[in-house]
Amino acid sequence: MKPTFLLILLAAASSTQAGTPEDAITLPKAASPWRFGTGYAPLIGLKTEFTGLGKFNSNFKPQPTGGGQNYNYDDGFVRVDSSDNLGGKTWNWSHDSDTQFNSGSIDFSLTNSISNGRAEEDASAKSGVEIYTYYDMGAVAIPGLKERGATWGFRGGLHYGHINVDSNNSITSDLSTLTDSFALDGVIAPPAPYEGSFNGPGPLINASPSRTITTGGQALVAGSRHLDVHLTTFNFGSYLEVPVAPKFDLMFEAGVSAAVASGSYDFESTTTAPGTLGTQTSSGSASDTSVLAGFYLGLGGTYQINQAWSIQAAGRFQCMDDFELGDNGSNVSLSFDSAFVLSVGALYSF
Repeated sequence: MKPTFLLILLAAASSTQAGTPEDAITLPKAASPWRFGTGYAPLIGLKTEFTGLGKFNSNFKPQPTGGGQNYNYDDGFVRVDSSDNLGGKTWNWSHDSDTQFNSGSIDFSLTNSISNGRAEEDASAKSGVEIYTYYDMGAVAIPGLKERGATWGFRGGLHYGHINVDSNNSITSDLSTLTDSFALDGVIAPPAPYEGSFNGPGPLINASPSRTITTGGQALVAGSRHLDVHLTTFNFGSYLEVPVAPKFDLMFEAGVSAAVASGSYDFESTTTAPGTLGTQTSSGSASDTSVLAGFYLGLGGTYQINQAWSIQAAGRFQCMDDFELGDNGSNVSLSFDSAFVLSVGALYSF
């Protein structure tokens, strides 16, 4: 009886050992090198410059000097008379003001703006959001950082921001004045306003002017300027993550950027020249899509909540090419020279 019982126990023990081979032991699963994040990411520090504003043109175009021309000005005219300017003189002329007389001559002018009015506005994309991912490449080989448990890897991100800029402030534009002087040759001209005729007769003045062009005076420019841009930016680069406290790491980032900017520009300007020259209105509209290249530098902090989740706050200097639009002499430039992305978000690892 006893030998039979011992044989049964030995058989059971042998069967148990055969059912638990080494390859059946479960090992801990390795952590994934991937982390994915998303967050609120406004884009600030943008600069917008509107130029080429204040368009104002005289109703008349200057004619070549030398006589034999019909000269029309903002304040009068000097034209060919019925004698075909016999002796280089004409009685077919007019003037609007006695202030045009100047030491034996009479001056006529054409005034135009240089259209150099400009306005600058700060801009931002407060509605910015982004998604991004990190891929861990392992420990760094830099002495001093490796011992701290620093790691490095690659980062890729996609950022979207909507930029909307309005400018309504009044500005000024410089004026350019062409002045033609016609000699009176001793003639006493009648007081203003005076208007001669083609058939005459009337007081004769020299029909060939001497010309000067000066810059001076300003026109007042009022109106509105509007820029609307949808900006989608892809970033790719590397990062260095350095633990500085339990559950808290600093992250340094750098890489390249490429953005697709799709925008429109609309403006309307009312330019008022001094005196009796009047007011003129100009407007324009333009739209375009451009690819902007650039780079970024970033610094952030990550706090580990648990094995899967962490929160992150970061700032990223985002420098890219300017985005430019223009129409009817006016241009707008959106500059990223001092742009920053400030982000607050959550990271998930698995």
